[in-house]
Amino acid sequence: MPRREWSIRVSNQRAVRLLQVALNIFESEQAERPINYNPAFSVDRFAGLRIEVFSNEHPPPHFRVSCNGETANYRISDCEQLNGGLSRYYGVIKTWHAENKTRLIEIWNDRRPADCPVGVYREG
Repeated sequence: MPRREWSIRVSNQRAVRLLQVALNIFESEQAERPINYNPAFSVDRFAGLRIEVFSNEHPPPHFRVSCNGETANYRISDCEQLNGGLSRYYGVIKTWHAENKTRLIEIWNDRRPADCPVGVYREG
């Protein structure tokens, strides 16, 4: 990750120390993240389909299915397709969702970072 430099004037020594602490925390968090960081979490693979949940995603809570270069997103609550292709697999995906919804919710909730715009999933 390229290092960015900032220049600010602060006359208050307490503010200087607070900024240094904040910068050190930020840099240590960035250093802990692997270079090839991928927010995707692979939930399952079956029938050539790959099911993934991504951390730090947009609403509504959803999961992604990919197969042969095509992808589609489905809402966790009812498995409604939000976008993408894969319509020919919808029956298989719907059956999988019915059997694995609780697991999807657990993974979704476990993967949320503190600053995620979408919070934990709660049933109705």
